This record gives sequence, C-alpha cells and structure tokens, in this order.
Amino acid sequence: MNKIRYSFIMGLILTALIVVSGAAAESWSAAEIAPIGSERMEGTISKGIQPDPSIVDGLGDITEEDWTIGPEDAAMKILMYSDFECPYCSLAGLALLEYQAKHPDDVLYVYRHFPLPYHTKAPMSAWAANAAGKQDEKLFFAVEHLLYAAQSDWSRFETLNEYESWLKDQMAKVEGLDLAQWEKDYADETMRTKLSVDFDKASATGLIAGTPTIFLNMNSFRGGWEAETLDNYLAYFKLQKDFYRELPPIVIDGDQDYRAVVETTRGTIVFDLLEKESPLAVNSFVFLANEGWYDGNPFYRVKEGFIAETGDPAGNGMGNPGYLFANDVNDLSYGEAGLVGLVNGGKDKNGSKFFFTNDLNAFYKETISALNDQAKEENKLSDAEIEAEVQKEIAKLTESYPIFGKVVEGVELIPALTTEDAILSVRIEVKSE
Repeated sequence: MNKIRYSFIMGLILTALIVVSGAAAESWSAAEIAPIGSERMEGTISKGIQPDPSIVDGLGDITEEDWTIGPEDAAMKILMYSDFECPYCSLAGLALLEYQAKHPDDVLYVYRHFPLPYHTKAPMSAWAANAAGKQDEKLFFAVEHLLYAAQSDWSRFETLNEYESWLKDQMAKVEGLDLAQWEKDYADETMRTKLSVDFDKASATGLIAGTPTIFLNMNSFRGGWEAETLDNYLAYFKLQKDFYRELPPIVIDGDQDYRAVVETTRGTIVFDLLEKESPLAVNSFVFLANEGWYDGNPFYRVKEGFIAETGDPAGNGMGNPGYLFANDVNDLSYGEAGLVGLVNGGKDKNGSKFFFTNDLNAFYKETISALNDQAKEENKLSDAEIEAEVQKEIAKLTESYPIFGKVVEGVELIPALTTEDAILSVRIEVKSE
C-alpha cells in the first residue's frame, strides 16, 4: 500500500517536472517582426563616402576619354595620376592592375598621365601606351604592365634614342598590336600636344603634388596600394550600395519582452534586449537582425579582457547601415561581464556595430594597477584611489556607448572570441504569455 502510494506521488512529481520544464523551454518563441503603424525612428541618413565636389570640379569626373579597365558601375573606382619613369608608380601600377584583375566586377582602375618634367623618358612612355590604347583599350594596360615590369631595364638607358629603339622592339612583341598603326599613332603630334596640355591642367589644380597620386571614388587617398588596405575600402564601398535610404520603422512592442539568440562560430550567446531602458537601440537591432544584416559578420575587433566587437558586414569597423540614431538615456552602467553596447562615431551617431563586454571592473582595475606599480613611490595611488579611477573609466565608457542588452546565456564564450570568429545568425525571440 505504501509502495503504491509512493509510486503514485513520485509519478505526480515527475509529471509536474516535465510540465514545468516544457513550459520553461516553450517560454520563448520566434518574434514576428513587422512595422507597428507608420512611425519611423528619428535620426539621420548617412550617404557614406561620396565623390568630393572639389576634386571632381578640379580634375573632372571619369569619362570615356580616360584609360579605364573594369565596369563603369564598380563599387570602387581607383584613379591614379602616374609617371611611367617613377619607381613608386611602377610598384603602384603593377599592384593596382593585379588588384583589379582579382576584383573584376567590383573595381574600376583609371590611369591618367602625369609625366614629371625631370623624367625625360616619361612622355615617350605615355605616347607608346596611348598609341597602343587607341587600337584597343586593353592594349594600353598591356603596355602599362610591360613598361612598369621592365622599368629597371629601360630606365638605365642614357639617351632617348636608345630608349625609343628598345621601346619599338618591345611593341613588336605585344600580342594583338598592329605595329604599323602603332608607329603612325605614336608619331601623332596632336596626341603628344594633348598629353602636355592635360599635364598643365592637372598641375594647375594643385591636387596632384607628385606621383603616384591616388583617388578612391574621387576622394583623396593617403593610404598605400597594398591589397589589405584596399580590401577595407572595397568592403565598405560594396556595403555602401546596400545602405538603407530611410530610418527603420518601429517594430518592437514596448509591452513585450525580447531577446536575441546569437549563433556564433564559438557557440550560442543569448542576450536579453533591454527594450524598456534602450528602445531606440533595441528597435534598430531587432530591425536589422530580422533583415539578416548581422549574418556572417566577423568579430573584427577583439581586445583581450575588454570587449569583442562586431555588427559591421564590411568586417573592419568602417561600415554602418546607412542611418544613424540617437543615444538612449537610462541609468545602465558597465562593469560586469556580458553587457552589450553600441559602437558609434560620437554622441547620437549610433549605427549597427555593437560589442560584448568582459568583466570591465576587473579589466580597468588590472590595467590601472599595472600602471600604478610602475609609478614612483610618491605618485602611487591608494587602493581607494585606484577604485575611483576604475569607476571614472567605466563612467566614461557608459556615457559614450549606450548599453542595450545583457547576456543571459553564453557569457563564458565572450573571453574565448577572437577575430577568427563570426556571427552565423541572429534570431529575435519574444517571451510567451
């Protein structure tokens, strides 16, 4: 009798546990994200990097008269003013030709002559390339490659006659070139005069200080021609084509409780979205997540013990969704591990980038203490002063980068994230009634 009663009671307990566990597992469900009414977020539209009017006015836009290779509607347009006798131009020219060949659908490479007066072989080189290009634009770039690749050979010639003789021998080897027609065009005085006139015009603008001078999408570019540098800009310019042209609609219901389930290459991180405290940030995040904006985003910046940053499809921190919105005002503060904050370009310039925090109290205390250990004895801080400095740093971070989430599952994964990791997908869930 007691055994039967005991079994019955245990059965009830197990049933209750199953029901409770099932209820807990089913307490969150996929959120249906859709505009609520016609209202949209307030903010500004970002046009990204547009052509600099002063450069376009001074140098003229890219036209069919330019020597170009690549599609007219390419995401990135690389314009180079160059001199065939300039050693750095040879490095840049060969690198840019190679880069365009690796990105044939996304990069337009434009070559404009700027033969410096003290490079006596530069004009002759330009005539040779132009004469080849007159037959077929591809032949211009074939000659560019030839001249730059062999620059160390022909630059040693002491006279122009020696160089011209070598040049004509080389032209005879260019595949697809009609040599007789080339010789005729090479000797065309009109073409030679135009080269001189174009140089004077470009020089008068003050925009070309030397060679090579490179412009990206008709903006001054002070960086190098290394592929890694160009890759960052190309990723941004490609993303810029996908910018949103208006602010997001309101898609969150203030009476609902939302969370984000972030699948990463390191595992699953779930964070509670603080829609009450940070409605602007949460609305934007939910909108973008539902659009698939975050899928595939790398953790492009990871600082050990501090933060792991992501949210930019360009993968380098340059990107944004095409709109910027204001900071939320609340009493949230950094310190503990697992808080989720927005990366921005300044106050009220929030976009899509965000970060997960490690234990910032510990990070700042360790950092400040290490510096304190190196200080002279009379300048050392007390424990209380160190703690005060920690709180100052946390306060500055809190003021600058709005908090909009708190990790509830997977916080232990944050210290393990590296720049080799990425977001696979983001799912927005809502708490069931």
